Amino acid sequence: CVVILRRLYNQKRIGGKLIPKTICLRWIKNLTKQEHREAIKDFDLCIKEGIILTKPKPSDMHVFLDPRRLEEIKEIIK
Repeated sequence: CVVILRRLYNQKRIGGKLIPKTICLRWIKNLTKQEHREAIKDFDLCIKEGIILTKPKPSDMHVFLDPRRLEEIKEIIK
């Protein structure tokens, strides 16, 4: 989850700037099968906790960072 959070933060995907969820999951494709499963569980947990927000689009679910929780996101990344 840290890899995805760091990449979203570095690309300034905060607030209304969206990116498809499938592209975010491609960033962790080089992990082993078990690590990949754990990373997807962590990603879903971040969505459930509200650190990563979602917005449905016709083609795919889009994600972005919650601008009100930037300080917490910075702490997680470090």
